[in-house]
Amino acid sequence: MKAQEIMTRDTITVAPATSVRDAARLMVAHGISGLPVVDDHGRLVGIVSEGDLIIRQRPRTRLPWWQIFLDDGERLAREYTKAVGLTCGEVMTREVITVAPETEIEAVAALLDARRIRRVPVVHERRLVGIVSRGDLIKMLAATPTPAPIEAADADLVREMDTRLQAEPWVRRSQIAVHADGGVLSIWGMLSSGAEKSAIEAMARSVPGVKDVASHLLVRTIRPGS
Repeated sequence: MKAQEIMTRDTITVAPATSVRDAARLMVAHGISGLPVVDDHGRLVGIVSEGDLIIRQRPRTRLPWWQIFLDDGERLAREYTKAVGLTCGEVMTREVITVAPETEIEAVAALLDARRIRRVPVVHERRLVGIVSRGDLIKMLAATPTPAPIEAADADLVREMDTRLQAEPWVRRSQIAVHADGGVLSIWGMLSSGAEKSAIEAMARSVPGVKDVASHLLVRTIRPGS
């Protein structure tokens, strides 16, 4: 599935000349945390986010001379503009991360997670054509039909589980035993943490054809002073 298939097309935008106060009102009225900034030709030139506006609420302190000397003067100038600017063009973030309409949804999700952002504009020939947010991805997940149960031989279940265990660098495969009987996958092992236990149990439940999981995994207890 592509970004263009789930993106919001009727995107609320602002112009560089839009006042910061009007942009804030739009965010509140529509329950959104960011606004693309476009020029008269519909080309994306920046984005105004909650983070850009929060800087205005932060008290400005005078830096000691030595820090001014050592700090990045360009960064300090940008922060000053965001703190006192009156228009979206002055306070917006100009280096905007974007995707193309043909970008795969998996790549969009990875981008949002890696960059810790809530939305990404979709751009075609520099023009804004939509926006994909975390909410759009959740809606897609909610609309995905539950796959029909499948039948799988016990040997195939064990083989698939073993393949998944081997693929994860955090798993010590030699410490995990796997058995299947009538579609029920049983797993034994001694692990270092509860997080590993939960992950391996989730892995087992996600194997296609597994009817149930019988977990006999134990977490090693480390005694103080041992």
